[in-house]
Amino acid sequence: MRAFRPNIIIILILLLLIGSHTSSHAGTAQAHTAIGDSQRFIQSLATKALATLGDTTGTIANREKKLRAILQKEFAMKRIARFVIGIHWRQMNSSQRRKYEHLFSEWVLKTYAARLGGYSGETFQVTRASDAGKGDIIVHSRILQTNGSPSIKCNWRVRNFKGQLKIIDVYVEGISMAVTQRSEFAAIIKKTGLKGLLARIENRLQ
Repeated sequence: MRAFRPNIIIILILLLLIGSHTSSHAGTAQAHTAIGDSQRFIQSLATKALATLGDTTGTIANREKKLRAILQKEFAMKRIARFVIGIHWRQMNSSQRRKYEHLFSEWVLKTYAARLGGYSGETFQVTRASDAGKGDIIVHSRILQTNGSPSIKCNWRVRNFKGQLKIIDVYVEGISMAVTQRSEFAAIIKKTGLKGLLARIENRLQ
C-alpha cells in the first residue's frame, strides 16, 4: 500500500472527523462565507500544530503533551473510530466497542504526537477552497518541504457540524486517509478477526 505520510502530514492531518450528514446546500452568500471560514479554520489548526512543533524551549515529552491536548480538543476520536471500523462496528458487543474506542484514541494520539522529533521546519500553505456540495467545503493546501522535495498536496473536506467546523476527510496526493485506514483495519480483521485487531492495536501501545 502506497503511503504518503511524512511527519508533518501525520501531525497536521491526524486522520479526520466524521461529522453529521444533516447539512443542506448553502446559498451563494452563505457558500462564500463558509469557504472563507473553512480556510481560516484549517489555517488556524495548522498554525497551532506548527507552533507546538516549532517550540524547542521544552522537551519533546512536553510538546507531545501539548499536541495531545490540541488533538483531544479538536478531533472527535469516537466518530473517527466508528468510521474506520466500518460494518464491523455492528458485530461488536458493548464491551468490545468501549475497548476499541479507547484503544483507537490512545493509539492515534500516541502514534502521531510521538513523531514530533521528525519536524524539520516544513511550512503549511492554504491555496484555495471550493464548494463541494451538500454543505461541504474542500480546502486545498500544500506542505512545503525543506529538503528540496516537491510540495505535497493536501485537500481537507470540511463540514459545519451544529455551528462548529469539522474535518470529515483528508486527501493526501489524492489518497483518502479515512479509506486508507479503513482498508488496513479491514485486512487485519479478515485475517485475525476483531480480537486480532484489538490485540494488534494494544500491542502498538506497549
